[in-house]
Amino acid sequence: MSARQRLVAGLTGLAVTVLAGALCFLSWDRANQVAGIVSALVGLVALGTGVLALISGRDGAVRVANTGRATAVGVGSQANTGLTVQGSVNGGVEVDGTAEAQAENGGRANTGYDQP
Repeated sequence: MSARQRLVAGLTGLAVTVLAGALCFLSWDRANQVAGIVSALVGLVALGTGVLALISGRDGAVRVANTGRATAVGVGSQANTGLTVQGSVNGGVEVDGTAEAQAENGGRANTGYDQP
């Protein structure tokens, strides 16, 4: 878990704890009103976060890890245990732990990042 994920998890836990504590000291009617308002606000925040993620897209970072072995035999054949991309990748590429790619008789092999 990254530092950012731990921070979000910690803040979420803190917010839940504070809200639960506050609701414990209210009457049932008042707690029901507060819970309804908090639920509506959290729903709007979740909706906004989802829409923002949808319109902003991915950062383009690609990670390839722990792939299996591949063999290409014959002219024009390809063996790939890494990543082959047409065009560019925004955000970088990380290739780690790829297995052996073997090409025979005019084939092509890739175990890392290939941009033909």
